Amino acid sequence: MAIVVLGGGPAGATAALLLAKWGHEVQLITRPPVSRGLAVSLPPSCGKLFDAIGIADAIERTGFPRSTGNTVWWGSGDPRVEMFANGAYGWQVDVDALATVILREAITAGVAVEESTVRDQPDGFVLDCTGRAGVIARATRLRQLPEGPRTVALVGVWWRDGGWPVPDDSHTLIESYGDGWIWSVPSAPGLRHISAMVDPQRSELTRGGSSADVYRDEIAKTRVFSAMTADASMIEGPRGFDASPYRASAYAGERWLLVGDAGSFVDPLSSAGVKKALASAWLAAVAVHTAEKRPSMRADAFEFFSAREHEIEQHLSRESRSFLAAAAESHTRPFWDERADDAGDRLAENEDIRRALDQLRSRENWQPVVSPSMSIQPRPLIRGHEIVREPHVVSTDYPRGVRYVRAIDMVALVELAPVTRQVADLYESYVQRMGSAPLPDFLFAVATAVARGWLVAE
Repeated sequence: MAIVVLGGGPAGATAALLLAKWGHEVQLITRPPVSRGLAVSLPPSCGKLFDAIGIADAIERTGFPRSTGNTVWWGSGDPRVEMFANGAYGWQVDVDALATVILREAITAGVAVEESTVRDQPDGFVLDCTGRAGVIARATRLRQLPEGPRTVALVGVWWRDGGWPVPDDSHTLIESYGDGWIWSVPSAPGLRHISAMVDPQRSELTRGGSSADVYRDEIAKTRVFSAMTADASMIEGPRGFDASPYRASAYAGERWLLVGDAGSFVDPLSSAGVKKALASAWLAAVAVHTAEKRPSMRADAFEFFSAREHEIEQHLSRESRSFLAAAAESHTRPFWDERADDAGDRLAENEDIRRALDQLRSRENWQPVVSPSMSIQPRPLIRGHEIVREPHVVSTDYPRGVRYVRAIDMVALVELAPVTRQVADLYESYVQRMGSAPLPDFLFAVATAVARGWLVAE
């Protein structure tokens, strides 16, 4: 099956690179380069993705600025400095530069690149990595625009002599205010991308002026960024981007996959956009590789990809709504009214697990019984570069099954539990069978099994 990748951004370049490295003939079609002038923050966890994709050395050679965390003024005038755990470093990257790094590696791996504008689906199997343009997503009418507020990003590039007056100049900076929120990423010493996130209908924007007037007036509404930019110069922009979220009703078809932003886009507040795109591209490459190598697994592989993309979009959307709700408590303006979701379902779910964990800790002994509503059945999961079918914990609420919770093998856990009388015994038995496991993660997994009703602690 011929493999065609549409789009040469980070997602398209990543999918093409992986498939070429795994022995497939790949053609990548991308429009001629156009600078977007957009910088983003990547967390330290992206290091694992860089390793999996095989670009860690190329990223290191490029010398993207490193970051130690975030500084935020979110619903409060006081700064909250959030350092990455264990002294880890993230990356501050220009999206176009990141795409160029990965595309260069893809060409070296044998990917054929064609610069042209794609309007129709090419012959062969296609990975739609065209981002918001969504060539196939729109043609198949799968894109869903949720009802609710719209978000527009106004992005400018600023220069300030002598660096920026903040606690840590490597940090991503975020400030909420009455009509929206602003975030900033450094791309070089003295240079910052500053983005104002507004709602064209609910923010009280300047009317009748230029885009620069609108942008500067939004910055003037803030406390921190207005002071920061008072003696700085805007050297590029502002550019406007539609940043409204969307999703797809399906992410896989007979001849295509929707990858990265072509399938879904989450509020930039989650800070997961590029990481999500890279992970989506890796998973898409695994699914296509599986379909090519073992045609009998094609349907399973594509269903697995579609389900995982849906789950990730839902998870990140809940995260964004939770962040927005935290600031909405302090801002009583129209921008925030429809963004004040309290994320109650997620809190209730976490509360169930916390109660189960408290109950386990209070017991000297337990006699866990496997619930008759739970079974062990084969379901798809990823092994190496392929999707295979292996045993999962399956229940009415989780028909697609669960294999791992915080890297703890739930199948092994529920198999071992009925012959133990203490959680400590179960932990020892688990380690003997599966190898070392962090105790906090193991306890969380046991509590999850109890909270979900897979194990009944008598």
